[in-house]
Amino acid sequence: MKPPRNLIAVIAAGSLVAVSAHADLTYTFATDAEGFQGVTWQSASPTGWAGLPAVKQNHTAGGWQMVMTKEFAWAAGGGSANQQLEMQALANGNSRISFDVMADGSSFPAAAANWFQFNIAGNSDGSTGWTQLGNIFTVSGWHNADDPALLSMHLDYSFAQLGWQPGDTWFQLHTGANSDAAFTVNFFLDNVTLYAVPEPTVLSLIALGAGMFLARRKLV
Repeated sequence: MKPPRNLIAVIAAGSLVAVSAHADLTYTFATDAEGFQGVTWQSASPTGWAGLPAVKQNHTAGGWQMVMTKEFAWAAGGGSANQQLEMQALANGNSRISFDVMADGSSFPAAAANWFQFNIAGNSDGSTGWTQLGNIFTVSGWHNADDPALLSMHLDYSFAQLGWQPGDTWFQLHTGANSDAAFTVNFFLDNVTLYAVPEPTVLSLIALGAGMFLARRKLV
């Protein structure tokens, strides 16, 4: 007995619904800071960055600095009518946070070689609370004298890595820097995305649908 002609469509539709149950939150800073704090919106990309001309400047490091960069509002933004509700829905599922971070080599003091760090932290109201990941921008955290290169890195973490636990009711994203007090450096952020990762069962359904589609083509 042949499978119903619409079976593949049903499987595909169900898979798509499962994958897109929660929309991504995406912040590209195309026109403004999009609710990010402790930062200055830039109208053009820093030299050496091929992203959109809307890169977000973080803050100028000189010694230890850590600021709350994003507290997801109960308002529209990032592609959702309510960022806070969408953030919680994503965080309680199999979702992650990713973004690009850049260190502007031309902002380092002339003729100076020294160390620097970039840090990220998640803060929420659960028992884990403040969770900080330090010195993640480079392996060595070292900048050679008079090197104007823009150093970039793509970071990607699960909500759990940033301290979120299912049932928490708020979450904050913090970014910061550390360096010699006289060793300033400008950091930039871009393409901040909160996105859902398909569950294994969804991937299995998609694979099953593809297999049945190929089998049906052979029957026809």
